[in-house]
Amino acid sequence: MLALSLPNLALDRQAALAAAAGDDQAARDWRHGPAACHVSGPRGPVLTAISQTARDQGVRPGMTLAEARARLSAIRLVPADPRGDRHLLARLADMADRFSPAVALDGGRGLLLDITGVAHLFGGEAALAARAAQLLSRQGRLTIRTAIAPGPLAASVLARHRQPSLIITPDGADAAAALAHAVGPLPIEAIVEDHPQAVQGLARLGIRRIDALNALPRQSVAERFGPDVIAALDRLYGRMADPLHPRRPPAAVEARISWAEPIGRAEDIAAATASLVDRLAGDLATAGLGARQLLLSAHIVDGAVRSAELGLAMASRDPVHLMRLLAERLDRIDPGLGIEVMVLSAPRVQRLGVADRALPGLVSGALPGLISCALPGLSGRGQAVPAGQPVAIAALIDRIDARLGSGRVRAVQIDAAVLPEAVARLVSATGQAIGLDNLPTRAPAALDGPHRPTAPRPPRLLPRPEPVTVIAALPDDPPAQLRWRGRLHRVRLADGPERLHGPWWQMPGQVPGQVPGQVTETRDYYRIETWDGDRLWVFRAGTAPGLGADIPPAGTEEPGWFVHGIFP
Repeated sequence: MLALSLPNLALDRQAALAAAAGDDQAARDWRHGPAACHVSGPRGPVLTAISQTARDQGVRPGMTLAEARARLSAIRLVPADPRGDRHLLARLADMADRFSPAVALDGGRGLLLDITGVAHLFGGEAALAARAAQLLSRQGRLTIRTAIAPGPLAASVLARHRQPSLIITPDGADAAAALAHAVGPLPIEAIVEDHPQAVQGLARLGIRRIDALNALPRQSVAERFGPDVIAALDRLYGRMADPLHPRRPPAAVEARISWAEPIGRAEDIAAATASLVDRLAGDLATAGLGARQLLLSAHIVDGAVRSAELGLAMASRDPVHLMRLLAERLDRIDPGLGIEVMVLSAPRVQRLGVADRALPGLVSGALPGLISCALPGLSGRGQAVPAGQPVAIAALIDRIDARLGSGRVRAVQIDAAVLPEAVARLVSATGQAIGLDNLPTRAPAALDGPHRPTAPRPPRLLPRPEPVTVIAALPDDPPAQLRWRGRLHRVRLADGPERLHGPWWQMPGQVPGQVPGQVTETRDYYRIETWDGDRLWVFRAGTAPGLGADIPPAGTEEPGWFVHGIFP
């Protein structure tokens, strides 16, 4: 494990911000002078990050602002920005992906990299640590300490508390002795900083070093200071599993390529991508998998990361198809000063045997209109997909998505719901929930299930129910006339009501797609035809007798009516 500790992350970031703003004096103060960041506390602002110069003059973390200024009046202070610090640390973690497929955050103090089996690609462990520190340090002249040890906790502790950097080879003959010699003199709070009471209790007994704590009887330490202290010791010395928790789950299949001299020509980038695709397809075939998502990352010399991500409608490991999709995105990767590492991974995969099964619904043409393309000018209307081979349809969807952007091709998801606007929704055709390989053997319909409607449904449903003003002869009668979109419509024929109840477990105002501010758990729907020939689907929301609503006098305008659909 390689630990990259950033002890002055907050201060170095403030110095970089000052330098970017042209304030050289402030940048020098943040790097070499007395400076600190503070946060709100119960007794006023308290200090968190403190420069070494301020520490040398008696300023300590947890000290109030007034106490710090009493000790050191010339100290430079600024409110802490944890969000900005986390953002910078996440950006550094993205840069570190070029060195290892497994990168974890070491709290807010640095990074941890699993470099098992990759150090030889960078000239050895020492060269890898130096190169990683150099790359990250350039992002604002950051202070970075490194250490390599068999476990994450050991590497983190050594990077934060030992100088110069240490490298402890895990397979060496005296690895355990070297690790014990390196961590023994370190303070106890290095491993149990989250348990200040245990640290204070051990200090009262004169135990301040890790080797002294390790020499105490384990049972007595656990009974008096808790099992977490013993667990930390065991993780440190390798007596207990100490797993790394990467910030991103490692991809199931991954291929990477690096160069001694960076590349930047479009032809070289395309050739490298083709090589990565061939290697990835071979690994997928060996594992019996197909890719449902591809992620191509290009690591630039200056530390920037350019990436292209796309999803697939069906799992595939065909190198020709995968390369055709990635070729649509290569022009979006700016090589900058040159690309030194390229990584192609498949974050989401699937057993290809499942994807290869026949899709009778698509082959027989039973799914017309289920696939829609969100193209400008089509107003979101579904475009019918002709019958054909499922693989060809999936390839077409993949190419449209790759060219126009992820999520532009969508599929209809049918849900078991009562309210009409919640029955169907559009989701990405390449998404995990509605991939073409998961479609049923026949077209799903709103008529399925226990909530099937008892009356005809309009083929056109409005995006949102539109309020109308209605006049009815009696409170329970259908509308006699209504004003909709600025026009008065006289009703010729009416049929209803059909009462729909929303889910009983949802409170008013929480039904997806409902009109804001309207209670829609109970609706009375009517099919009406006007004298002008319009056929509308209207409903009255929560105003039926017995629902606790006020009933207006006969012949008056009744609120709470909406037009929801249009019949042909």
